[in-house]
Parts: sequence; C-alpha cells; structure tokens
Amino acid sequence: MRKTILILALLFFGMPALSEEAPPYTLNPEAKSALGLGIAAVRFDTKLKFTDKTTNRGIFIDPEGTLGLPEIATVNVLYGHHRFNNKHSMGFSYFAVKRETDILSLDNNFDDVILANGRASLSDNTRFYNIFYGYSLFQDHRSKMRLLAGINALDLRYAFEAEGELIINGVSENGTIEEEANVLAPLPLFGIDFDYAFTPRWALTTQVKLVGGSYQDVSAGVLQTNINARYSLTRNFGLMMGLTYFEADVDIEDSEELIEVNYGYDGAYLGAHFIF
Repeated sequence: MRKTILILALLFFGMPALSEEAPPYTLNPEAKSALGLGIAAVRFDTKLKFTDKTTNRGIFIDPEGTLGLPEIATVNVLYGHHRFNNKHSMGFSYFAVKRETDILSLDNNFDDVILANGRASLSDNTRFYNIFYGYSLFQDHRSKMRLLAGINALDLRYAFEAEGELIINGVSENGTIEEEANVLAPLPLFGIDFDYAFTPRWALTTQVKLVGGSYQDVSAGVLQTNINARYSLTRNFGLMMGLTYFEADVDIEDSEELIEVNYGYDGAYLGAHFIF
C-alpha cells in the first residue's frame, strides 16, 4: 500500500498541464472556498517505548500485535480552504482516532518488565490539526499546483495500564504499570498539492505534507500523503475517494523519561466535498 501510494504520487506530479484552450477544470470556476468531511478505513501499525532514565528500565508496547488494539479502524477527517486570489489561499485539516482495548487475562513480556496472570488496557485518542498558507506556483484551466507552509499540532493521547504479577530483574511482585504518551505540540509544516482535471466533473488531487521539528520536550517527523479522485455532482457538491498514508515518529523526553512513538496507517478514504 505505501509503495503504491508513493508511486502514484510521483506519476501524478509528472502529468503535463493542458493548454489554455482546454475547458475549465471545475463546474464552478467562481468558487473561492471548499469544505470537506469524510471517513477513512485504515490499517494501523504503531509502536511505543517508555524508558525510565533513572533506572534505565524500558517498557515496549506493540498495541496491535500483543494488546489487541484494533488494527483496522476508522479516522474522521475534516478539511477546508479559502482562496483569496489566484496566488494566495489558506486552509486547514483535522483528523481524529479513537481506539481502545481491554484484556482481562494476559501474560506478556514488555521488554524489561514481564506481566503474568494480569490484565491490561490501552486507549488511543489521538488528534492531528493543521493550518496552512498556500501559494500557487502554477495554474491553468485544468491544473494547479500550490506550495504549503503552516503549523501542525500533534495531540497524542495514548494511555496504558496493566496490573498483576510483575517480574522485574527476576523478582516477582504484585503491582501496577501506568504509562501515558500525552502531549500537544505545534510543529512547522511544509507541503505541496496538485489538482488535475480530466473533465469538468472528474479530477485527481495529490497532496504531500511534511512536518518536522522540536517543541519543548517533543521532537517529531511526519509524512502524510493523500491521493483522491473528486467527482462533482453539482456546481457546489461532489464526492471524494482515494488513498491515504500517514507515518509519524515522535520522541517525548524530559529529565526522567523518554517516550518513543511510531504512529502509522494507510488505507482508503471516502467523503463529501462542498465548494462555494
């Protein structure tokens, strides 16, 4: 899936623009704003590691592999943009994840800690927000290309809890493990998107966003790619469908603890697109 999305993105960016004699690429060329909402059915692949720097003890968690957190789940998506003129625009996007699991009987090795005859729970209520400025590099009757620059807010909300017989360095005792990856960090965003219309009703959109940098105790790198087909039913309403890919590597570190999060998914998207 990841290779397919990247190959399609490269092919799409290589499409030639049509001449000025081509028909308009939209049924509503006077429209300046758009709003979309939808849902993506995606396959998750996440990893977490919590390291206590005072004891050098690590707890590694494979949410989908060992804790049964749903591998296939849905992501709610909301986006919009407004075009001020042919060169300048503003936009935003938001997506949210909600997953949880509760295991009543578990025997598992969490790296430096072994849980025996215990129970565990894990929840993922992660959200990502971004707002960006768009500058048009090129536009004709059927295609347009924009550079994007803005801020992406990572709102990670992972909570893990386990209780039962804990075996640490060969010593067994009844106890509880409680770990959280809970942080909100605004980071710089850069990207590019490209629209290409085959007819006034059908168009393809490719968007690639890169997020990277540090904020307080957080450092992160994010890649997000979307390839969507858009079909206009009327001048003001259409449908979107396509592929999405997302991967984030996030480190949260203070004087006592290092939290490493690898957060990724890929899948298919379906939504509604309004222009006005």
